[in-house]
Amino acid sequence: MKFIKNYTDLLNHATKLRKDVLDILEHILNQTDPEEAIKRSVILKDNYLTITDIKIHLNKIKNIYVVGGGKASFRMAFALYNILGNRIKKGIISVNETSENKIGPIKIIKAGHPIPTQKGIQASKEIIKISEKAKEDDLLIALISGGGSALLPLPFNGITLSDLQDTNELLLASGANIYEINVVRKHLSKIKGGRLSASSYPANIISLIISDVVGDDLSSIASGPTAGDDSTFEDVNKILTQYKINNKVPSSIAKIIKKGMRGKIPETPGSKEPVFLRTQNRIILNNLTALINGEERAKELKYNTLILSSAIEGEAREVGILHAGIGKEIVLSSHPLKTPAIIFSGGETTVTLAGYEHKIGGPNQECAIGFMKKFDPSSKMVFLSIDSDGIDGNSNYAGGIIGGIPLSIDKERLSLVLERHATSKFLERINGNIQTGATGTNVNDIRILGVSR
Repeated sequence: MKFIKNYTDLLNHATKLRKDVLDILEHILNQTDPEEAIKRSVILKDNYLTITDIKIHLNKIKNIYVVGGGKASFRMAFALYNILGNRIKKGIISVNETSENKIGPIKIIKAGHPIPTQKGIQASKEIIKISEKAKEDDLLIALISGGGSALLPLPFNGITLSDLQDTNELLLASGANIYEINVVRKHLSKIKGGRLSASSYPANIISLIISDVVGDDLSSIASGPTAGDDSTFEDVNKILTQYKINNKVPSSIAKIIKKGMRGKIPETPGSKEPVFLRTQNRIILNNLTALINGEERAKELKYNTLILSSAIEGEAREVGILHAGIGKEIVLSSHPLKTPAIIFSGGETTVTLAGYEHKIGGPNQECAIGFMKKFDPSSKMVFLSIDSDGIDGNSNYAGGIIGGIPLSIDKERLSLVLERHATSKFLERINGNIQTGATGTNVNDIRILGVSR
């Protein structure tokens, strides 16, 4: 197995269904390779560069620059350089996992995620320098993927890195969804919320995007550096108030928000502003693509299949409980599918930590244990939930898997684990952690529910 590193351990005393569910997951991860997505999307032939549906005569382009950031952006840049080679004049990419510092003319800076670091600020500054240098006859190719919000911070003057880190930690622990978190991030940054496009104008920008956001909202993916943003400082204040962290953010953050609400700091450029006339955004990979690839593999294995949704959000444990209910319905009434059945879902769940921030776990492991609360060990069901980037929450695991091996459940113990969010250690004890390490991609959460005859 290329991705699932503890595959052999997970199959100890396992049923065929558990093996098939893990096989389908491995197939999904293979098919969501960012390098392959770039190869499908970018074609160079006879001095014409075709990027998705955009055809460019390179005689009309003086310089090609490559910029970007995100968990998948290194592999995207690697594939792009293999296509364009020395036609790329210069580039900067901010990533979280690599030992490389260069791909041809593209400089690689290893920054921090999910908490921003000084290296991310350095990368962002260098990207803005390139964008400001680009002219009307230049082409800027932006490689954007999930994780770019933390990897490309660049706060406003007066906001320290420590202030930004503290605010990110508050947001991540608050229960706010990624859309809400990114609304806040955009209004504290000189590169997010369309500001990269604004600094590049009138250069041509084509953004190739791997989406980790429910609904593929361009302004939310990596906080939308090349997408118009219609949210406001007033929205930021409402989000911080809703999650009761408005009085906890550092004073420098509160000051920026108040200035913005009074009109003393410009809002992010809106979607109809002219700075976006020369920007074209293209999504080349997303969660639904991943689920469709999984469904194709499940059909090859002779399962009845259904993609439930790629847009499921909410508290992780409740999503797990929902999937247990769907599994029970299949067992009892053959609805919505007859067995053997595989149901796929995606999206992004959250966990409200409420004082247990130090515990090790993540939303996908909590989702698996939520499933376990309503799971009968004697039933013929298997459920897994992973973060496609391979890192779930603050743990070293991608997520968790329940069912398909001998298992006894202590419901009282289970409730305590969920209350304290100590999910990693619990799943370790029952051979339920999925370990992949960083996968090099990021298309949000992947959930697979299997029910055998």
